[in-house]
Amino acid sequence: MKSEILIFMIALTGCLCACQQEDELEPLDVTNSFATSPGATDEETKLKENFYNTTGCHLLFNDTLRHEYKGTDENGKPYYETELLGLEYQLTSTSNFRFKFDYLQTLEQKRQVTAFLQNDLLPYIKNVMPYSLLVANGIDEYQRNTMDVSYDYVGSPLTYNNLRCLALNVSRLWGLTQEERKAYAQDICCEIIFASFGGTAGNKYTDGKAGQFFSINYNNYSTPKSYWWDPTNILNPLELGFLEDPYENNFSSPKEDAVAYIKACLSMTEEEFFEKYGENDINGYTRQKYDIIKPLLEATGIKFN
Repeated sequence: MKSEILIFMIALTGCLCACQQEDELEPLDVTNSFATSPGATDEETKLKENFYNTTGCHLLFNDTLRHEYKGTDENGKPYYETELLGLEYQLTSTSNFRFKFDYLQTLEQKRQVTAFLQNDLLPYIKNVMPYSLLVANGIDEYQRNTMDVSYDYVGSPLTYNNLRCLALNVSRLWGLTQEERKAYAQDICCEIIFASFGGTAGNKYTDGKAGQFFSINYNNYSTPKSYWWDPTNILNPLELGFLEDPYENNFSSPKEDAVAYIKACLSMTEEEFFEKYGENDINGYTRQKYDIIKPLLEATGIKFN
């Protein structure tokens, strides 16, 4: 028995010595693809760096994060390593959506957009800034056709986000008056707040910070207002907790629903809100959703009035 213990102690000592003799681990030199290129001094880089230093958010003007020359291949041709933003990628899945961007073409456009973001938008969203902002002069969204491998155009959203970035369509910005710029900034702010709630589209955002809010109308979102077996019985979205009824046949999407509540709550007092929307709240769903989302908005510190 004593010999067995002695052998065990010798083996343990050897293990400890081996551990002590291992080289110390050193952190990898990982490059942040969202950051500006080291040493770059052009005007666009200065815009991005000033924006990051002011906001803590990386500013992007296209969806190519990195395009580096890596040498030549076996045929002597140059090859590059490219990293794209990939808005369609989520943490654990890939969506059925793809995007095309109309990039800002001139430095003057980029200056105007940056000034708008810092002067008109930042005062609202400084507490809910995304990790990065991709600003484009247009965003076209396409959804995969379930019948084949093609993608069908579905619209041009104001924003679209994943965990790493919020893409912003600024095509409405040009030629606005100061009052119109304020309203436009508030529209963007509402969508950025929605993005800050987190969650995934596949779960209709019930897995995010505002999960209870979305769970109330989980079975209604983007579905027909009537059942196929009873097409004449058309449900009224306003009686089921929705503030708006923009479509003839379908309920609003989760994003449209949340943004409507966010905008209303930030623009009205509670008394004004229920004076406008309370009459249709015959089932109490509007009150439930208001009571859930209002504290989340108060936590952001954002107010429109």
